[in-house]
Amino acid sequence: MSAHCTTRRIPPASRRTRRARTSTVRIGGALLVASLAGCSDRAPVAAPPAAAERPGWSGASAQAAAPAVTGKIAFTSLRDGNFEVYVMNADGSAQTNLTNSAAVDTVPEWSPDGTLIAFSSSAAAHPDVDVYVMNADGSGQVNVTNHPASDASPVWSPDGSKLAFVSSRDGNAEVYVMSADGSGQTNVTNNPAYDESPAWSPDGNRLAFMSIRDGNAEIYVMNADGSGQTNLTNNSGGDRAVAWSPDGTRLAFSSGRDGNLEVYVMNADGTGQTNITNHPSQDMDPAWQPLPPRYPFAGFFAPVDNPGERDDVVNRAKAGSSIPVKFSLGGDRGLEIFRSGYPKFVSAPCDLTDTQVPIEATTDARAGLTYDAATGQYTYVWKTDKRWAGRCGQLDLGLADGSDHHALFTFVR
Repeated sequence: MSAHCTTRRIPPASRRTRRARTSTVRIGGALLVASLAGCSDRAPVAAPPAAAERPGWSGASAQAAAPAVTGKIAFTSLRDGNFEVYVMNADGSAQTNLTNSAAVDTVPEWSPDGTLIAFSSSAAAHPDVDVYVMNADGSGQVNVTNHPASDASPVWSPDGSKLAFVSSRDGNAEVYVMSADGSGQTNVTNNPAYDESPAWSPDGNRLAFMSIRDGNAEIYVMNADGSGQTNLTNNSGGDRAVAWSPDGTRLAFSSGRDGNLEVYVMNADGTGQTNITNHPSQDMDPAWQPLPPRYPFAGFFAPVDNPGERDDVVNRAKAGSSIPVKFSLGGDRGLEIFRSGYPKFVSAPCDLTDTQVPIEATTDARAGLTYDAATGQYTYVWKTDKRWAGRCGQLDLGLADGSDHHALFTFVR
């Protein structure tokens, strides 16, 4: 430990009581070329689960829960007199026109990292009749379906090993699955009705799709091998264009049950179907923004010690000192690595009988943050406050990937 920070390890018998711990799509370095313009499908990407509840001190105020992290939804709307691509929050708020074009702009598709949106536009639309795969620079274009029938709407499995697509080779539209090199092309819906718009679940175990086998368009889900096909929507209004939420717990889809097309969300078992656009125009083609992958946080480096499984490691520091908080995220992630309002120190009395009012302090995340390419480490220089003398609490980094990483401190004069 440096002069700024020393560590006090609390024996189990004397430890204070604490709360319990609680178009083309760029994927993996390749571009996917979709066949037959105008098909409406999604290619969701796996995302990490929400951050767990953080441990707190006896004063309870130090238990700083991370805010919910959820992606946005892109969709197509006719509300401006022609088809445009819109984006909104997952609760339907902040609906915003992104394209603002006189062309017909439809079928938005998020890039896997959630920073780009691909979409179809009448300005450059052209049909394809097969599914192709090529490198990100356009080289190495390979026809992976190579069939005289129409093959369209390819979507990658989350691990990139398979593609789902729609083919008319059996006389009607069916959902097929194949290996990424085109081998093993298999009809997984195998139904005389019209089946289309496959969408992989984030874990790669299920496929959602649209089928008209019940006399109208409905959203179905099945296992990736085609078994267990189940109607989730069970509504006569016409439901289509399905997309998974990043955590796999919900589905977004278009429905005409209100007399016009609206974007709905529902739980993955079909319950809780809710209209989230609520607009008299036509809203459709939802695409749920994937969340960024979790940073491979490797823990804190000296002079700060990690809290341990039972929070029995507490860093002892002088109130008002500057503490270099060092950590690694598996490489250079830029300097915008913290969520808004973080890093945050939340103090609490060190003793249950102490009646001090807890202090919450949000620090300036950017000012004291640097990255050292030689060591592969970030250093956040944390300027503490002299008023924290006699206080305990935790420093929470609150990273942009939705995760929280904390270190425990007690401050002395």
